[in-house]
Amino acid sequence: MDYIATPRTEAGDYTRMDTTAMHQLDFSEEASFRAPEGRDALFKKMSGARPATSTPRNPLAIRRNVNARNEFTPVLKSAMKNRTRQVNGLMKGGPETPAALKPGFQLSGTPLPEASMMDAMNSSSISLSVDERTPVPDMANSSDISTPMALPRRGDEALDGSGNVLTLREQEARLDQIGKENFGLKLKIHFLEEALSKAGPEFHSAAVEENIGLKMDKVTMMKDLKQYSKSLKKAEQELESYRQQLKDYAEKVKRRHADEDIRQEMDELRQLAEDREAEIKELQAKLEEFQDAGNDVDSLKAELAKAKEEVAQRDELLDEHENEIEQLQNDLKSAQESQGDDQEELERKLAQQAERVQELEEEMQAYKRSKEEEIDLMQEKLDSVSGHRDEEVHELERHLDEMERRAEEAEERIKQERSTLEERLRIVEREKDVEIKALQRQIDNFHNEKETELEAIRERLQLAESQGDNQVQLAQQTARDWQQKVIDLTREKGVELELLQSRVDIAEARADELDDCRRKLREAEQRLDRLQTQSASYEQQVQELGRELKSKERELDNLHKLKRERDDATHEIQGLRFEMSSKNSQIEALQKMTRERDDLSRQLSTLQTSLQSREHDLSALEKKVQDYESNLAELNKLRTELGDRNRELETVRKTLTEREEALDALRNAADEATQLHDMHDIVRQRDDELEALRGDINRYKAEIESLQRSKSEVERELKETLENWGQDKIDHEDEIEVLQEAADEAQEEKASLEAKIAILEQEVQATYDLQAKSVSFDADLRKAEREKAHLQSRLEGLEAELNVASQERTDLQARLDKLNRELQTARQSTHSNASPSKGLAELLKKAKLEVKDLTIRVAELEHDRNDLERRLKADIRERETKLRIAETEVESLQLTVAEKQGELDALRSSSRQNISPNTHDRNTRQYQSEIRDLKERVRNKSLDVEDLQIQLEERDARLKDLSTQSKSLLREKEKKLRELQESLQHAQKALRHESTSDVLDLKTQIMDKEKRHVKEIQGLAKQIQYLRARCVREEGFRESLGYQKRFCLMMIEVYNQCNKEDLRLIEEIGITPDISYRSRKHSLKTVGLAIVAAVRMQRLSEQWAGQRKVHAQLVQKVEAMRRRGARLR
Repeated sequence: MDYIATPRTEAGDYTRMDTTAMHQLDFSEEASFRAPEGRDALFKKMSGARPATSTPRNPLAIRRNVNARNEFTPVLKSAMKNRTRQVNGLMKGGPETPAALKPGFQLSGTPLPEASMMDAMNSSSISLSVDERTPVPDMANSSDISTPMALPRRGDEALDGSGNVLTLREQEARLDQIGKENFGLKLKIHFLEEALSKAGPEFHSAAVEENIGLKMDKVTMMKDLKQYSKSLKKAEQELESYRQQLKDYAEKVKRRHADEDIRQEMDELRQLAEDREAEIKELQAKLEEFQDAGNDVDSLKAELAKAKEEVAQRDELLDEHENEIEQLQNDLKSAQESQGDDQEELERKLAQQAERVQELEEEMQAYKRSKEEEIDLMQEKLDSVSGHRDEEVHELERHLDEMERRAEEAEERIKQERSTLEERLRIVEREKDVEIKALQRQIDNFHNEKETELEAIRERLQLAESQGDNQVQLAQQTARDWQQKVIDLTREKGVELELLQSRVDIAEARADELDDCRRKLREAEQRLDRLQTQSASYEQQVQELGRELKSKERELDNLHKLKRERDDATHEIQGLRFEMSSKNSQIEALQKMTRERDDLSRQLSTLQTSLQSREHDLSALEKKVQDYESNLAELNKLRTELGDRNRELETVRKTLTEREEALDALRNAADEATQLHDMHDIVRQRDDELEALRGDINRYKAEIESLQRSKSEVERELKETLENWGQDKIDHEDEIEVLQEAADEAQEEKASLEAKIAILEQEVQATYDLQAKSVSFDADLRKAEREKAHLQSRLEGLEAELNVASQERTDLQARLDKLNRELQTARQSTHSNASPSKGLAELLKKAKLEVKDLTIRVAELEHDRNDLERRLKADIRERETKLRIAETEVESLQLTVAEKQGELDALRSSSRQNISPNTHDRNTRQYQSEIRDLKERVRNKSLDVEDLQIQLEERDARLKDLSTQSKSLLREKEKKLRELQESLQHAQKALRHESTSDVLDLKTQIMDKEKRHVKEIQGLAKQIQYLRARCVREEGFRESLGYQKRFCLMMIEVYNQCNKEDLRLIEEIGITPDISYRSRKHSLKTVGLAIVAAVRMQRLSEQWAGQRKVHAQLVQKVEAMRRRGARLR
């Protein structure tokens, strides 16, 4: 079937007509509509109420214009739907197809139209459904039926357990639940994988051991901490409570009388303080005893360390003996491989070795016994020290308990005295409050009566004036009467006022007495302050004791650690004993090696550091492991060799049997018989040797097993020690690296100094050479050396100044950082302090002064630099003049050399003919020597000039470097100064801004608080006014009730008197009443009611007691405010 599409929220589809299908529309009258029955009698049935419709409603009809919000709400409003769902769920387990959706359904008498072809043309429900399911009408997305429904197949189960299709909200909830379950499953998988990874045997054993150790350490440490910190915490808490109680007591004593009780209490407190001081002295003495005991513990530690070193030495000796055993085994093998003639020698050696082994075993047993005795003595010492420490700790705990008990007793006494004093003060205040209230009430009543009388007189006067002149005289007379009455009343009231004034004077006198009491209380407060200072000093002493106790706890922890180390050492010693019992070695070599190792250990203990000793221990342990492994390998080799030997023996036995068979044929020969007997002896000896070797192999197997066990223990210990020593090694390596770097730097400095010394020596040698070569330039050279030394000193001074400048630069940087930190702290303090401007101003002044100092220092450095530049330029000019002079001298010398050469040539040419050859030769030699001298002088001068030029160039380079460095330093300093000034300016601006904002914030906060305070005071005044009126009203009610009660009692008394008179008259008549009185017993109900009434009254009185205290405090405050206001007036 198909339905008419109604307008939905999709505006583009259903809110306007489709123009494409306009020609298909039919606006003719539908024949399927028929008028409902009873339509004409509709108005006849109406009788003032709304008629009920008689047309039946089809529950499966389309719901038009239903709110779209129902889409996301559960469909649970219809009881019929719930019932059908439950029935269907119980019967079939799935929703049934509605009747309207079944094939062949016909609408009953309904006013709705049947399906038309026009609707069928635009609908898609004509086509066959998928999977033969019931077709569903197409709906818009915003409809409450627009959620896609997947109807189940015939006989399939429903979508959920109740037979209902899930809504969107239920689907979201189901998806969230599935996501949570998936996350939980992922977590389970992760933790299971982690548990499986940790389920291995090696990890499990290590974790178990670590857990056991951690738990033991935790339990012991927690127990010790609880035992030793409990007393300190209790003492601190009690001291804090005692201090607080003293403060409260000082505040309350201001309102009490100073009497002998306070003095006694002060004496008791002083006595208690003296007792505490004596106890503190005792504790200090005990702490000194603890320190002495700590020295004993240190000596025991040293002895334990020595024992450990000796054990390590013995270990090394055992390793060496194992090596010797291996060597002997090798010798034995070599001997076995040799000829049979060496068997006797080997047996003799084996016997000697056995004797030596026995001797070694005896000596080792003696050594073990001595060491065990030493260890037992050390154990007894440690036990005695620990027992002494435990006794001292218990004694300290007893002292602390006694101190706590005394403090509690003093606190109880103080509480009792405080309660008595408070009760006295409360009684006095209550009496004064009652008197003041009575006086105030009388004054108020007098004023009220007076005002009412005056008002009545005025009213009567006004009434008399209004009635006319004829009654004026009567009114005047009455006015005079009333005036006389007023005068009398005023006189009486004046007397009463005088009485009240006298009472007020008495109250003021009592107030003066209270002021005196308060003055005395202030004095008592001062005394309490002194006591508080004393108590503070005692608290400091107690804190010192607490610190000392903590130090003693640390010492006890160290003792426990020593104990554990001692236990570990005992375990190690036991293992070593087991190893030593299984070792066989030579005694003489052992003694020699022990003596050598003792000497070496003493030498190494004096020379090596802690790092080297630990590295040595590590290497020894590694060596042990390696030796054990080598022993295992050698034992395996021995096994293989024994197997080879067994095979050889088998072959030998076979050969022997063959030879015996051959010898049976040759028994007649005596020589052969003796040879056979010798061969049998040899075979027996070999068998004995083999048995001995088998015994050795078995023994070695046992040793291997023991070594494997010890190896596992040593590996475990190695792991622990490596973990502990690794960190120490890293630290020592870092220290060594630092020391190495320092040594390298020192070496570099040394090399540079040596190079400088060598250069200086070369320069000195050069100067000596110059002095030896040329005498004429000695003075110049000395002067140059002096100038050189002066320049060197100046250079050193410049270098020192550069260092000073760099130091000042670092100082400036530090000052800058300090200023920045101070600025930050000042900025932070502006939020917390009330007046930060003073501190900021001081900081700014300091910064400005530092800037001025820096500028002055920079100016001085510039001035010094300019002076140095001027001096260096003058020195350079002098050097240049000297160079020019030297160059002129060199040129003159060259000219003289040229002249001499010309003269020599001329003389040669002129004297060739006239002078004899001898004279000619002599003259030429003379001239040549002079020329050589001149050339030498010229060469020396040129070398001097070159040296001077090099020195000048070096100095120029140094001067340039110095000038560039000084300029760079000045630029950096100027830059830093500018940055400092800018930062100071920014800081000043920020501080001004922050200070103004803080001041404004404070002003606004103060104004808000003042407004709130004024409002609170107004509210409190209104509340007090209301409560006062209420109290006055309640007091009036109570007074009226009291009057009524008194009136009732008076009436009862009248009735009693009347009854008595009636009885007397009856007795006078002669009728005597029955005098016997039968007392009526109280019933259970009356007793219960009486108990309930008593309990109720007691409860109400307890509740009202708190209110009474509050009322008394309020009254006291009000009276104090009134008195203060009167004094101010």
